[in-house]
Amino acid sequence: MDNQFDELLELGKRIRRRDLLGVLVLLAGIVVTVFFYGTPFFVIGLGIMAASIIMMIVTSVTLNKRFRKMYKSTMIDRVAREYFEQYTYNAEKGFSRDYLRGLGIMMFGSDYRSEDMLAGSYHGVPFTRADVYIADTSTDSEGNSSTTVYFRGQWLELIPNKQFASDLQIIQKGFGFSNKRKGFFTKKADRRHEMETEDSEFNKRFTCMCQDEAEAFYLLTPALMQAIMRLSEVLPYKMMIAFVGNTLQVLIDTHRDSMEPTLPKGGNFDRQIADIHQDMRVITEVITGLLQDRNIFRA
Repeated sequence: MDNQFDELLELGKRIRRRDLLGVLVLLAGIVVTVFFYGTPFFVIGLGIMAASIIMMIVTSVTLNKRFRKMYKSTMIDRVAREYFEQYTYNAEKGFSRDYLRGLGIMMFGSDYRSEDMLAGSYHGVPFTRADVYIADTSTDSEGNSSTTVYFRGQWLELIPNKQFASDLQIIQKGFGFSNKRKGFFTKKADRRHEMETEDSEFNKRFTCMCQDEAEAFYLLTPALMQAIMRLSEVLPYKMMIAFVGNTLQVLIDTHRDSMEPTLPKGGNFDRQIADIHQDMRVITEVITGLLQDRNIFRA
């Protein structure tokens, strides 16, 4: 692993040197074209600029692709093994659009992608997480396009111990674009309605949508509500928790893609490693928080 890490670090430095060289060559070409405009050297300057641009494009595609692949396999594993005894990681794989849309808890538009799937267990709780991006791009009559981002962050699926037949959504105030399924055009069997718990503070922070209030109250134990409120204080992001399809879905709207490669600064990856630790702690904080109501998970 240390050899791979050193190789990744050297590759990052190589890419930085390549970028610097490309910029210097490009500047040299600009200087030549400016000072020798109207002379044969002007053509030489244009040639230098064209060659530098081609060089940067060709080497950028090759080296950056190699760096991204090595970064994902080396850096993620380096951090993940500190948190999870057993796990699998696939940088290219994510949740399928059809699967998440079928859960019926988020609005979906024209744009979707998911990657960086990490599956494993923490304190005996099985989980699967991936980065998810959901948005909608529209074009007006003048040809101007605009994109509305519905969700961008970590989507975490946990396996609860309790079995349930009805949906329950717990939506933090400020979390947008959830699919509440309360409209007239939603089939009656799938329709949800808003409910309030006996905890007034919880009601101020969260909106609960359910299909069956009796089952919702059975799931929303005082311990679970306290755990969810503590999570909202620990995590600096808006979230939604949903019991649906015998799974527990936790959506953390971080407004960014996690685990993305960036070049080293100062000869090390300290900042990048710290960012990956933060992404891993989102998983552990959620599970640790919800474990306060241990009965909802398999022992």
